[in-house]
Amino acid sequence: MFTQISPKISAIPTTLITGFLGVGKTTAILQLLANKPKDENWAVLVNEFGEIGIDSALLDGNSNEKGVFIREVPGGCMCCASGVPMQVALNQLITKSKPDRLLIEPTGLGHPKEVVEVLTKGKFQETISLQSILCLVDARNLIDERYTKHPSFVQQLKVADTILAAKADTYSAQDEENLSSFISDNKLTDKPLHLMQQGKIDPNWLVQQPKTVIVSKPIIGIAASSLQESSHEIEIGYKKEREQSQALQTKLAQEGFIELNNHGEGYFSKGWVFSDKYTFDYQQLITLITSLSLARVKGVVITEQGSYSFNKAGSEFSCNKITDSKDSRIELIDTNKSALNNLTSEQLLMLKKDFL
Repeated sequence: MFTQISPKISAIPTTLITGFLGVGKTTAILQLLANKPKDENWAVLVNEFGEIGIDSALLDGNSNEKGVFIREVPGGCMCCASGVPMQVALNQLITKSKPDRLLIEPTGLGHPKEVVEVLTKGKFQETISLQSILCLVDARNLIDERYTKHPSFVQQLKVADTILAAKADTYSAQDEENLSSFISDNKLTDKPLHLMQQGKIDPNWLVQQPKTVIVSKPIIGIAASSLQESSHEIEIGYKKEREQSQALQTKLAQEGFIELNNHGEGYFSKGWVFSDKYTFDYQQLITLITSLSLARVKGVVITEQGSYSFNKAGSEFSCNKITDSKDSRIELIDTNKSALNNLTSEQLLMLKKDFL
C-alpha cells in the first residue's frame, strides 16, 4: 500500500545538483557526504539516463559515512512530466531516512524544470524546502555545440541559481574567457559563479532562500489540493517497480547478467549488470574501456584486485578503488547508437577470471 509521508517530516533542506554528462556531479556529492555533520542523516536521490544505475552503486561503494541513504531512479524518468517514478523513489527515501538534508542529482540529459515543479507543488510542497539549485559546467566544453546547443544544457543553467565552474584547476586562460563570454551572451550574469576544484562544494552554497516556482499549468498526476489525487498513480508506480525489479533479479540469477538500453534527448545508452559470481581481469578490462571512443563510459566492477569504479568522459579517464560492490555494472552513452556496439556482452564475459 501507498505510505503517506509522516506530517512530522517537513521542510527538509534540499539542494538540486545539475549539470551535463560527465561534469562531475557524483564526485561533488561524494565530497559533500564525506564532510557532512556526523550527527545528521543525509539522503541522496540520483537519476541516471541509463537503465543500469552506476551512480548509486558508486555512491554506495565510495561512501563510508553513517547516516547516508541513497536511492536511484534509473532511465532518465525523473524529469518526465508526471514525475511519478520520482515521487515513488522520493517517498520511499524520505520515509526510510528521515533526512536532515536531501541532495537530488537529476540525469545530465534531463530537464530540471520538471523536477523543480514536482518538489515545489502538490504533496511535497510542505515536505521539501528547496533551498538551492546548483549547476556544474565544464568551461572546456563550451567550444562544443553538442553541449552549448543542447536544450538540456541550456535549461540547466537557466534554472540554476548558482553556477559552479567544475574542474577549474584544468582550465586554460582561453577556457576562462569562453566561460565569461558564454555567461554574458546567455544573460546569466545575475547568477553567482564559483570556481570549483576536485569536486569540492562549499557547504554555504547549499543554504539559500527557499524558492517557490510558479508554473503556467498543473503537473500531470500531481494534485495541487490534496495527496489523494496522486496516491493512486504512485501506488501503481510502486507495483510496477516491484515487478520490474523482481523480473530483473530473476533474469540475473538465471543468466548471470542483464543488458538494458535507453534513448532520448539525442543520446543512446547500453549497459550491463553482472552478478557477483563474475570477477573480471582488472588490466584487460581497463585496457578495453580506455580504447572506447564514446561520449561517456562508466562502471563499478569486481576484479581480482578488488572493486573499482571507473569513469571516461571524452578523453578523460579515472579509476578508483572502492570499498565494495555487490555486483558489476558498466554503462555506455553516445549520440551514435551504432558506436555502442563497439562493446558487447560477449567481449566483457571473455574478460572474467576463472578461479578453481
